[in-house]
Amino acid sequence: MFADLLLPMFDDEYYPDILVAEVKQHIERFAKKVAKADVSEQEIYQHAHDAVAEINTMKPQFEDLDSSLDDTAADYIAEAMMMIVQEYGYFDIEMEELIVNREW
Repeated sequence: MFADLLLPMFDDEYYPDILVAEVKQHIERFAKKVAKADVSEQEIYQHAHDAVAEINTMKPQFEDLDSSLDDTAADYIAEAMMMIVQEYGYFDIEMEELIVNREW
């Protein structure tokens, strides 16, 4: 459904594909939670924060491979999450709030 999620990160050699694929899995799990009927905006933000918390734990893995979860990665991740929420009809979600708990 969201085959193009994080495509810019996959295309950028700075980000290891294996780790980007793992980030994508976290975002796909977020998408499945958002897809459930009658999800409130508060629940969407909570699911997003849970996904970002999982991605936060990957920071050392990126650093071990001479990469990082930098501001550009944050933009790509936030944009992917916004694509998901908008696909399911949630247009009042704030992009920055989705990743507010990022630690990179």
